[in-house]
Amino acid sequence: MSPRPTLLIVSYHCAPSPAVGAKRMSFLAREFTAQGYDVHIIANELEPSKLGAADASLPLAGTVHRVRSVPKLPLAGTHWFARKFNSLLRRLLAPVGIDYFWAGAAAHRGVQIAKKLPRGIVIATTPPHAAAIAGARIARRLGWPLVLDYRDPWSAYDWPAWRRGKLELAVARPIEAALVKRSAARVLNTPAMREFFEKGFPEAPPARNFVIPNGFDPVETRASPPASGPIEIVHAGEIYTGRSLVPVLRAARELSTRHPDRPVHVTTYGDLPPPEVERIRDANLGAFLTVLPRIPFAELFARLQRAHVLLAVVGDHMLYSTPYKVYDYMAAGRPILGLAPRGAALFGMLAESGAGICEQPGDDAGIERALEKLLFAPGADTAPRTERYRWSNLAVHYRAVIETVWAGDGRPRTAAVARDAADAPR
Repeated sequence: MSPRPTLLIVSYHCAPSPAVGAKRMSFLAREFTAQGYDVHIIANELEPSKLGAADASLPLAGTVHRVRSVPKLPLAGTHWFARKFNSLLRRLLAPVGIDYFWAGAAAHRGVQIAKKLPRGIVIATTPPHAAAIAGARIARRLGWPLVLDYRDPWSAYDWPAWRRGKLELAVARPIEAALVKRSAARVLNTPAMREFFEKGFPEAPPARNFVIPNGFDPVETRASPPASGPIEIVHAGEIYTGRSLVPVLRAARELSTRHPDRPVHVTTYGDLPPPEVERIRDANLGAFLTVLPRIPFAELFARLQRAHVLLAVVGDHMLYSTPYKVYDYMAAGRPILGLAPRGAALFGMLAESGAGICEQPGDDAGIERALEKLLFAPGADTAPRTERYRWSNLAVHYRAVIETVWAGDGRPRTAAVARDAADAPR
């Protein structure tokens, strides 16, 4: 029998899925396995994704158990009935997500697997919320402690009405509250997420609310951008509602006029929605932008390393969020320009890590100054301090959470784990 608890991770997305939700637990499962834990992952079946091909860059560690939802939703196809049915179902299941029925199949499979394993801990990462529901069911049936891992908030956040309706949140709140009550600990992705969570669930013991962000793997050799000629700013991913490239394109136009020998250009990998295309056209900024399709991560990462600045944009409705691409940017080692509303978590993260500068989207002068500094006057104060965001260091903190929960389950916390947690970078 392993001296450490079995880790049963419920993660709807898992490597090699290209969904961003697959990344966190794929990397952490690798680190947990290296720490000596017996890791089992309950994940959705692999299926074709509109996000592209399978991501072979993601690690696949532990034992992965694929589960198919019954019934399989949403309905496949584009015919009239499927579209109408899926639209109605999304509205009806909005509080828990259209993946809700997967929770039953995942819980059944998880219990079957865990009964053959030494006693352990269930870690459920959400969204989709079906993973948290499945994890709670497994933990209850087995009598194992539950850790809720929040990559995004559920009901404990001030969502705008267009994103989460009042009725949806009113139904979701007691469902989430029941899961929180059953949990032994909560792990949240940013300090801002923890603040929103603790306002929404003040009854959850604050000492068991932990912050462990996403991370990156260090790269031994890095490419460098050209030291002369055109300057490239790269944005990876789609531009969603509430976000825009227009402020950066305006700055690129001004800087290109100011530095004609080093014209500034923006390249984005991912589709632009029609309203954004129209905004760029109306502002006559198309000459400063190239839109390219999504590409495999290994190829994208090489291009990130050759960029002069990397761009991350946060919408008004996601103040809690640090986009996952920011951690990929840290691995690439290039300076980051963040655009986010005042109060967004990205401000604090870039300032604390020294990985870049964050400005408000409406502050044209501030964006110009930031790009001028990052591109033409980089100094020692911009040297990144990103070691704490390496997956190996984050896993040490997560191990301390696991051992704290395990000790609360009647198992003594080892001195070695306490020492490792104390020594980990802050």
